[in-house]
Amino acid sequence: HLIFVLLIAAVPAVTLNLPVGLLARLWANQRRKKALAASKVKIHARDVMLSEKILLCIVLVPTLWCIYGMLMYFGTDMDGPTIALSIMSLPFFSYIGIVTAEAGVVDLKDIRPYLMRLFPSARRRLSALPETRRLLQSDLRRFVREIGPKLGNLYYEKDIDWKEIQADTRKQGQMHLSSPQRVAAVKGNAADVLSTTDSTDTDNKKDV
Repeated sequence: HLIFVLLIAAVPAVTLNLPVGLLARLWANQRRKKALAASKVKIHARDVMLSEKILLCIVLVPTLWCIYGMLMYFGTDMDGPTIALSIMSLPFFSYIGIVTAEAGVVDLKDIRPYLMRLFPSARRRLSALPETRRLLQSDLRRFVREIGPKLGNLYYEKDIDWKEIQADTRKQGQMHLSSPQRVAAVKGNAADVLSTTDSTDTDNKKDV
């Protein structure tokens, strides 16, 4: 499957996408270096690279299609409708090249674990993964069983209305702030502050 996908992607990727990709990479790398030299904040300037690649590809891709059209017009004996149909087919083939190349990269990533099994050290690590996963699952379940009941309805109910929970939380907070004990405590603190201020004023008058 990987070989078949790469063969499909080879022709449009090499002829339509590779030239633009290489030029965009070189241009974006130069712009990144200039941005890093002119800025004291940027670390890698990857945003600059991405922006420059997009802008350059917007210009270069249609330009490349026009160049291919001119080569077909001046370098071949094809008639006008055939050349027009070929030029209009270039976006479709370019898209096919991108999609198939992406699928090929996914297949390459899928092959990596099988290749790693050829090495003894990697094989030992891969063999230890199921036991590590089992221990992690048991620890996570024990943690949930310990902490979950403390959450009340969030733990026991299957259908949770988050808006209602937020409203209840806000009400409880307001009730807590407006409780009589808290009001009495605030009044007591205010009275202490006033008495302290009065005694200080009285001492200052005596000193005078």
